[in-house]
Parts: sequence; structure tokens; C-alpha cells
Amino acid sequence: MNELRIDFIQEILQEAEIAEAERRIEVDRLKADQLLAAVAVIEGQMAEVNELVDKETKLLEDYRSNEFARLDKKRSWLVFNLDGFMRSTGEKTVRLAHGILRLRKGRDRVAIIALDQFLKVGPTLGLVRTVPEELAPDLQAIVNHIKKTGEIPPGTEWIQGDTKFSYSTINGGNNGAEAESGSEDQ
Repeated sequence: MNELRIDFIQEILQEAEIAEAERRIEVDRLKADQLLAAVAVIEGQMAEVNELVDKETKLLEDYRSNEFARLDKKRSWLVFNLDGFMRSTGEKTVRLAHGILRLRKGRDRVAIIALDQFLKVGPTLGLVRTVPEELAPDLQAIVNHIKKTGEIPPGTEWIQGDTKFSYSTINGGNNGAEAESGSEDQ
């Protein structure tokens, strides 16, 4: 019985494909029910296609994630070794056949760790700026003061800029164009 129904639905589907060129078929109540059964079969097939594609997509995404993690681990190890090499040379920039290695010093900065202590001396040293209705430390003036005098005002903390390692690789297919990437201190 079920095979007979499937054959019948297949006939309807074939008939629909043939009639599609004509755009209309004659429909009565029985035919409408048969067409509705055919629509259900097609929707089931569509759901199967979506399910298959979802499974394949997940499989490919998992593969990409695993491969990227594996490759990133290798790349990180190589960059770690390049960073160590670069710091041992004493140079700021090393140009190589496959790219450029660089060490760049970050900006020195200051942090106010005890505002009340700082405000006792900051105004007399000219290290605050007046914002209407607000007295706030001028961080750039504090950095300049420390660099000039070597004196760290009370209530502040001196944070020296980090030296950062970066590298550029030359991609053969890009006519010598560089791809920038960077790494912070290890």
C-alpha cells in the first residue's frame, strides 16, 4: 500500500514537472489532496537537504577550527622564537628575504593610584588641569615631568612602555606586498 502511494506521488511529481511548463493543471478536490501530499514529500526532501548541508557545514567548520588551532600553535611557536632572536640582536629592525622583524618601544604612561596623595603636590608642580567644576590630573604633563626631573609624584605609578615585537612577511604572489601581523611580549 505504501509503495503504491509513493509511486502515485512520484507520478504526480512527474506530472507537475511536465505541467510546470504549461503553468496550470486542472485541480479538483481529490487532485488538490494529491498535490498537497506531493508538496509534503517535496518539503520533506528539502528538510533532508537542509539537514545534510547543516551537518556538512558543521563538519567543515570543525575541520577549519581544528586546523587553524593546530597551525596557529605552530605559528605562535615560530613567532616566539623570532621574538627571542630579535631581542638578542640589539637591533630595532632586521630585514630578511621573507620579511621584516621589528622591535618598537611603546609609550611610557602613568597611572594615578592615590588621587588624594597626588592632589597634595600635583597643583604646585603644574601637573593638573582645570576642567570647569573639576580638578583632574594631566597625565601627559605628569609623564613629561617624570621624564624631565626623574621625580615620580606621590600617588602616581610609573609604567614604562613595553617593547613590542612585530613581523611582516612578503607574500610571493603579491609582488612584494607585506602582510602585517604582531605579537606582544611573551
